[in-house]
Amino acid sequence: MAEEEKKKVVHADPTKDFFIRMITRDITLQDCIFDLLDNCLDGANREIKHRYEQPPEEQRYRGYLAKIVLEQNKFQISDNCGGITLSDAIDYAFHFGRRADAPADVDHSIGLYGIGMKRAIFKIGKDITVESSTPKDAFAMRIDVDEWAKKDDWDFELETRSKHTKHGTVISITRLNEGISEEFGQKVFTNNLVKGVARDYSFFLEKGFAIEVGDQKVESFRFGLRESEHFKPIKIQYQDESGVDVEIYAGLAGSPPDDISPDVKLDDVDYWGWFVLCNDRVVIAGDKTHRTVWGDGAFPSWHPQYNGFMGILSFRHATDPSKLPWITTKRDIDQTSSLYRRAIAKMKDATRSYLDYTNVRKEDLPKAKDLEQAAKQKPISQLVSRSAMGLPRLTPGPRVGRVTISYQRPIEKVAKAKQVLGNISMSAKAVGEATFDYFYKNEAED
Repeated sequence: MAEEEKKKVVHADPTKDFFIRMITRDITLQDCIFDLLDNCLDGANREIKHRYEQPPEEQRYRGYLAKIVLEQNKFQISDNCGGITLSDAIDYAFHFGRRADAPADVDHSIGLYGIGMKRAIFKIGKDITVESSTPKDAFAMRIDVDEWAKKDDWDFELETRSKHTKHGTVISITRLNEGISEEFGQKVFTNNLVKGVARDYSFFLEKGFAIEVGDQKVESFRFGLRESEHFKPIKIQYQDESGVDVEIYAGLAGSPPDDISPDVKLDDVDYWGWFVLCNDRVVIAGDKTHRTVWGDGAFPSWHPQYNGFMGILSFRHATDPSKLPWITTKRDIDQTSSLYRRAIAKMKDATRSYLDYTNVRKEDLPKAKDLEQAAKQKPISQLVSRSAMGLPRLTPGPRVGRVTISYQRPIEKVAKAKQVLGNISMSAKAVGEATFDYFYKNEAED
């Protein structure tokens, strides 16, 4: 064989720069912190699995705590969730990607791909210390990212330490990356983080897990649907052919709005729409797009009149989280997943009757509002199985032809009109309706 015809070797080694600068771009700072919280919860589940006596499910995480500290020059997350053993740290925990020989996932795991912790800490800063202690052993490891990037190998060095009485892990990061300090220094970032933790970890918080951000203990957002004689939420449970347990909840969570004009600011809009969970972790929150059911061509797009609707799709697999259709950032679903597509069909069925109700309620609005207010919020854990949504039967009044009147007037004059009408918070639409009614009553009515 001629020399030029010999096989050549193409080098496909990964580069550290690609990991440090590119992989970390695919995830938000908040979701990086959530990845680190996921590790805390997996540590708690690991310790729970080896307990002699298992706790009741509603108190599964009682006594476990994760604390987050955000400063302009430092990030820290600490927990009492059992720690990382020395052997796991050496062989698995800091490997880039999940090794084929890695131990089986703990029950209810929300860690999966073996990339979350490394991506998170590299996203946040350049000087990283990991300290961990278990009943068996303890270690400390420092990573200077700039120095590590200069080396040919991908290894980290750690030191063994004396065991602590507290079994857990502390990750401290300084020399924060560009832009991170500014975000940590903004109150809005902290507020959004607390709100996101309350929502996305609600089911863990409800079972006793404690999360603190600074000095603030995060209180769980309580997922619930209104129930009464007239309003009965859907609850569907089944095991998919893939072996994944699926639950679907849908119904009224808050009263639909009377006014859906663009200038009206509606409360709680983040909590209307569809939520998707994997092993109790919220992956999609308050979705109003084609990612779930809305506007896919055969189903209506989201409309503000649907505010008040909440749907929850929950996937669970205790022993194999890879069967669940989440992606590496845990902020979206693999929409090509057959498991997910099968669930979508049931979600559409669960949504349609509510959409029909929002159209009918316009014809008997006073009665609809009274019945909505009388329905009491009920935690989804207390709902009974029901394959169809119960909704009030309203009697439509005589149909009246309607026309939309749209016009503009100076802001100062509209503000003065609001004062005269006795409500400076009313919408422009409400001002237009009130002034038209006044004119008609005084000038046109017989």
